[in-house]
Amino acid sequence: MTTNEIENSPAKIICEACGSAMKEWNISAECALFCCPECLHIKRDREICNAQSREHAWGGDAFFDKIRILITLKRLEKKLPSKKLNVLEVGFGSGKMLASFLEKGHNVFGVEAEMLETRIDERLKNKAELYFGKIEEINLPEEKFDLIYGVHLIEHLENPALFFEKCFRSLKKGGMLYFLTPNADSAGLKVFKDKWWNLEDPTHIRFFTPRSAEIMLKSAGLQKVKTSVPLWDSLTVEVNSLMRFLKKDSEKHGVLNSKAVKLLDLFLLPFFLLLRIIYPKISPTLEIIAHKAE
Repeated sequence: MTTNEIENSPAKIICEACGSAMKEWNISAECALFCCPECLHIKRDREICNAQSREHAWGGDAFFDKIRILITLKRLEKKLPSKKLNVLEVGFGSGKMLASFLEKGHNVFGVEAEMLETRIDERLKNKAELYFGKIEEINLPEEKFDLIYGVHLIEHLENPALFFEKCFRSLKKGGMLYFLTPNADSAGLKVFKDKWWNLEDPTHIRFFTPRSAEIMLKSAGLQKVKTSVPLWDSLTVEVNSLMRFLKKDSEKHGVLNSKAVKLLDLFLLPFFLLLRIIYPKISPTLEIIAHKAE
């Protein structure tokens, strides 16, 4: 996206990352987003960008989620010290990923706003310390955790700045913060516009860029902020976005509620992985890593 593609907006929306005045970006005749011309951070108001969003926050697939969990765990294991850790997952959902940390002998903690209405992994009920409610309203212990992570979480938050500050206070010195989140700078948003699958979730209310994530995390006190665009995450976004062009009415769980779409996702997966290798900018996810100073 370029500044020329963002139209002037009469609304005074201030970028929560860099403080610049955001401008209205009409991605279709029916949908406009607010975009910062400086850091390209995006905010979404569903009143002006419904984008045929589904009824429910959950619209994924268990099989593809398992792939994400396995790969994410492998990546985190390579970056973490080989000792017993205090691990906090914010937005743990059913708790499958958090349970994997528990099985490896770590002390595990979780926060869940219960938007997904999923059953919690039985292993966590008696062996994890769990908090329920919005993270902005939950008091976390200070300097407690070696790792705080959230997988497709921060795009849902009402006050990410407050959350990042809480993370900073709750991390031990040298502790690590890890997030996966939709990438506002993905070419997929420009290609698919209001049919981009990440807009199907009605609770996606902001999208970070590498620049806006770095600004907000450093403002909260974190250091060594690194961002990357992984090819392996959200493997079905391109196919699901294409399928949304054919969808006439929103469904409770969106396009992935169709078995035909799931089969098409599997069939076309190699092609779109190759596309991401050739043109990585279309990849839809931003990986964010930050640390608290020793």
